[in-house]
Amino acid sequence: LLNVRTFERMPILILLTLPVYALLTSILLLFGQKIDSLKLAFTQTYHFGFSELGHLCNNVQCGGHYLCSVAANGHKRIVKPIRYGKRKGQLIICNRQLLISNAFEEKIHELLPKTHKVIRKKYDKVGDAVHQYYYLFEKKAISDIVYFLMKPAEIFFLIFLYLTDVNPEERISRQYTN
Repeated sequence: LLNVRTFERMPILILLTLPVYALLTSILLLFGQKIDSLKLAFTQTYHFGFSELGHLCNNVQCGGHYLCSVAANGHKRIVKPIRYGKRKGQLIICNRQLLISNAFEEKIHELLPKTHKVIRKKYDKVGDAVHQYYYLFEKKAISDIVYFLMKPAEIFFLIFLYLTDVNPEERISRQYTN
């Protein structure tokens, strides 16, 4: 196969990869994913999509939401912003960590509303304390550090969503949309 000319080799390689693609798609469907989720995994992460636009945080309100600030202010290659979203009528920049965290909070609110209320009160108290030093989130290095510190929580949130939700990726993708 390696000695065959390129134009003859490519159709053979494509035919050989089709069963692998079909198998992976079947597994994803079995776990409740959309039929195009394998394709989306590549197209939505290739060159990190949104971060290719070289955007600035113009007309984007991030105050008060620390993960949003991380998505907007961190180094794009690290925090990987993927799209805009809407929060309280304002345009925000979203990365996967922010979307997963918000989907987790939404799921906790559905399953355990009283527990969610307690957690939310504690989070708001911590948020009030952090808000005094909010200017620090404008520094790329600080946003990058927060992103890495939140990574274990993000992984926990994602595992929780996959174990408790029928369509976890759908829940994640609808965060901060109209």
